[in-house]
Amino acid sequence: MRLIHWTLLLLAVASLSHCKRGSFKENQPPVTQLFLNEINRVGENRLNSTVFLSWFGSDPDGYVVGYEFSLDFETWTYTTRTDSVFRFSITAGNDTDDINFWIRAVDNLGARDPNPAFLKIPLRNTPPVATIDRGAAPADTVRIAATFRWRATDADGDHTITKVQIKANDGDWVDVPRNSNLFTIVLRKPYQTGVHEADIYIDNARVPHVQAFDKIRYNDTNRVYIRAFDIANSVSLVDTSEVFVMVPASSDFLVIGGQPSNIWDIYRPIIELVSTGYDYLDLIRNQGKYRPKFWNPTFRHVIAQYSRLFIFTDPTNYQNPVTGQSASLLVFMAPAIADFNNIGGKSLVTTTLTANADITAFSIAYPIDGLVISGGQARLTADSTIFSVQGTPQQYPAMKPQFVLTGLVPIVRSPDSEPFYRAQLTKLQGWQGDNLVGVRRRNGQGQVQQVFFGVNLHHFAMDGNHLQTLLHQILNNDFNW
Repeated sequence: MRLIHWTLLLLAVASLSHCKRGSFKENQPPVTQLFLNEINRVGENRLNSTVFLSWFGSDPDGYVVGYEFSLDFETWTYTTRTDSVFRFSITAGNDTDDINFWIRAVDNLGARDPNPAFLKIPLRNTPPVATIDRGAAPADTVRIAATFRWRATDADGDHTITKVQIKANDGDWVDVPRNSNLFTIVLRKPYQTGVHEADIYIDNARVPHVQAFDKIRYNDTNRVYIRAFDIANSVSLVDTSEVFVMVPASSDFLVIGGQPSNIWDIYRPIIELVSTGYDYLDLIRNQGKYRPKFWNPTFRHVIAQYSRLFIFTDPTNYQNPVTGQSASLLVFMAPAIADFNNIGGKSLVTTTLTANADITAFSIAYPIDGLVISGGQARLTADSTIFSVQGTPQQYPAMKPQFVLTGLVPIVRSPDSEPFYRAQLTKLQGWQGDNLVGVRRRNGQGQVQQVFFGVNLHHFAMDGNHLQTLLHQILNNDFNW
């Protein structure tokens, strides 16, 4: 028995001795390689800050699960990718820079390549690019305000742009906020002819920029310029706008035409009789060439320099070439008209509305709250009138149309407005509803501030001097405050 015990013990010792001699080898680290070993570029041939790099790794006794890269051999970033586009930062104030890049593979047991692959990357700074958007530029002639959209980019990263400047003509450069993309030039009162200062508004700001353009030519041609600087103090090429003429206001009264010239030909002699002066903004001529591309802020700045507006238009939809939005002119105008109301501006609007018109935007600007919708049809015949329910017939005369007006859509007044004109409607095929076609809104002091007609007043111009009397009363008497 004792012999058997010793035999088993010797076998166990031998077994242990055999296991020790056959133990696993120590894990071998992976090996990393870059597809580029060096980049020999100097001067203008140096790379810009955006560089594509690729790499691979191998492991003799396992497999590679990822990689770590570093720019200082201290901080490492993990990735599972085998290539990437890097945007390196050039040291501020330098035109050129050399970037040290290390990458090491990591194997399935967490071992890292002790000799990471290395590449020195020679970079040069790329100047920024600043451009004026010509597709969104104003027309060749603008009244009071001109809005420009611009963009500044840099191949080294837009964050490297430190400054953007604009100027007008041969004036001084003006710094504008880097995070903006619009600026609007607004002429100053009192208006003169010659070279003067003009305010700059950034984006949709309600107060002017701290700096102004010092050499805007009133009633003459202008150009604006833009340039950008980056962290290396490199400056972009200067981009230049097309020539444009800036026309100041000549009156406190602006007529806005939203219908063809033959309609304006009806209103014009009446306006010339009832006003001592006016400016005319034609939003239809030349396929809408003079419509603002940026209703806000451009149109808001234009009408803000007048105290009275007369707007004649129709429900036609137009597409804004910048935003792609399709809407009627009254919808495009609405935000600016709302601001105009808030500063005490007075407006007379005459238009026609269709039963399917979306007047959601109207409630912020005009004194109507809805439309009268009914089956059938409402007409105004040539022997019927629209008539006032306010004042006297001498102030607000009844008026007959020169021909039958079909498909009328009466309006629903807003809660803060009052009925003004009603129509003697002929109701066909079961049409039902109210006959309100004109409303007006007073301000907090009881003064008439807005008048809105849901019929085109030019249809009543042939009924004696009644339209002249009405426009005179509204524009000169009701708005005389």
